[in-house]
Amino acid sequence: MEIIELEGEDQRLYYLVAHLIMDEKILSYNLNYPYRTSSEYKWFIATNKGVTLGFIPVKLKEGKAIINNYYIADDDSKVFSALLKRIIKALHLDFMIESVTQIKHISYFEYSGFSTVLFWKRYAKMKVFNNEEKCL
Repeated sequence: MEIIELEGEDQRLYYLVAHLIMDEKILSYNLNYPYRTSSEYKWFIATNKGVTLGFIPVKLKEGKAIINNYYIADDDSKVFSALLKRIIKALHLDFMIESVTQIKHISYFEYSGFSTVLFWKRYAKMKVFNNEEKCL
């Protein structure tokens, strides 16, 4: 598996994810919310032999890295883990990492170091805490 990092307006996004984000099943996976991108986003995309296995766009704004949608084929735990660990490694020194996570995916995020800070009906707000914050 290869993890590719792309800026939010990189033309390669169209080749790697456009065919997925327009698919009805993929939109349904995201609870019918459209996927967004702009220059404020960094995309983390898992591929294997040219096949896109999943992606997580992360909005970078005002010291925060916010995951607010994603797609992982078949909810594959290895793909979730690889993408989330790469995001943390790439961004944790410069950004507070937060996620709006679907309830059914909480365990994948917890396994990768996220903690739940708030529950809603269909989502949980999760965050990666640094060691100092955990001690408070």
